[in-house]
Amino acid sequence: MSRLPHGQFLGELNRSVEAGGFHVDLRVATLPPEAVVEHSHHNAHFILPLADGYRSLARDPLATDRAVFSSGSAIYNPPGVVHRDCFDVAGGLFLSVSAPDDLPTAVAHPALLRGEAEAAMRRLVGLSLSGRPGDELRVEQAALTLGMAVAGEIESSRHTPDWLATAAEMITDLACTPGLEVRAVADRIGVHPVHLARAWRRHLGRSPGSAIRHRRADVAMQALTSRRDLAETASVAGFADQSHMTREYVRIFGLTPGAFRGAIHGRV
Repeated sequence: MSRLPHGQFLGELNRSVEAGGFHVDLRVATLPPEAVVEHSHHNAHFILPLADGYRSLARDPLATDRAVFSSGSAIYNPPGVVHRDCFDVAGGLFLSVSAPDDLPTAVAHPALLRGEAEAAMRRLVGLSLSGRPGDELRVEQAALTLGMAVAGEIESSRHTPDWLATAAEMITDLACTPGLEVRAVADRIGVHPVHLARAWRRHLGRSPGSAIRHRRADVAMQALTSRRDLAETASVAGFADQSHMTREYVRIFGLTPGAFRGAIHGRV
């Protein structure tokens, strides 16, 4: 029986992105089902089949005897579990997300995930296909959502942890650092990124990744009111490039940076 290392799966690689220690791959299952042998993976991983007829050991809480899953089923496999997950017919497309070694998990068996985890897997499909500079934070945020789905109740207290204020200050100070990831902030304050993401959502109502993106947009807004060039503004605010800034600006403010600057300075 083979044991696959971090980020390796049975299938031909189509697209790949990485962020926060998570490897996200879009793959084609090239092997017919009879050629798939029992194997395991060193790391916990998540699978989203993009074709019907995917066979898995995952437990579905609504149908415990289910073995075949349809397209769009978010499946979790813990590290070391022996399986031979495969499609009934070769050629099916699937998304794989390989977690870092230190992912905390309270789920000891293959499981079907629902809700936010399903939505996060679908977002990762689009992010893996677009491959745009600057989308690493969105990749990491979606991957951390998967981590939270299997991590159990890490922080049961409703008391805001002291380190959360430190993390918030750090994000304000470091958000414009190009390539900043949530994992880097978590490492500095000595907590796991999943722990940080869950506490941030519970006490602050969003994600640390969105806080970084919003801070960058706010810095860009200040720069644009000072008549800065768009390319220079993108650089100052920590965006990968001007296109990255425009995408985020439209998502957050509902208009392009150029339109904002023109309106502020009377040029419409």
